[in-house]
Amino acid sequence: MLEISDLCAGYGGVPALRSIDFRVGPREHVAILGPNGAGKTTLLKTISGTVEADSGSILFDGQDLLSQAPHRRVETGIVHVPQGRMIFASMTVSDNLRLGSHRRGARDRHDERRELVLEIFPALADMLGRDGGALSGGQQQMLAVARGVMACPRLLMLDEPSMG
Repeated sequence: MLEISDLCAGYGGVPALRSIDFRVGPREHVAILGPNGAGKTTLLKTISGTVEADSGSILFDGQDLLSQAPHRRVETGIVHVPQGRMIFASMTVSDNLRLGSHRRGARDRHDERRELVLEIFPALADMLGRDGGALSGGQQQMLAVARGVMACPRLLMLDEPSMG
């Protein structure tokens, strides 16, 4: 499904990733662990296309991702939930979830996915009408992950999922 070979990336000429190689197969769960500054966030941003690779390759179902813009990568089913929650604070929980299902292929499944995320995160069910900014840090993190699940991901990447 995902194959990364000899991936190098960085910021302003300063390398953050050096020759990264790994594979993720269908239905596999993989954790990238390391200390602060090890490049975990840079790796996820490079896969999602918000940081450019300096060299190497990223294949998703055999398709080269490096030549694709971030929104095209999302269309393939790659969903990145970044660290820091990144919810829409002035929008309701319900509206935040709806935005998650905006991806092509997920819109038709909004009700089904919403039911699923409320089953996974039952605390959100009582907060659907509240603004995202009124939630605690942990609740905002639940909302961020739930919004990612709403997109019907084929590959869901969570950066610092326990933050909150």
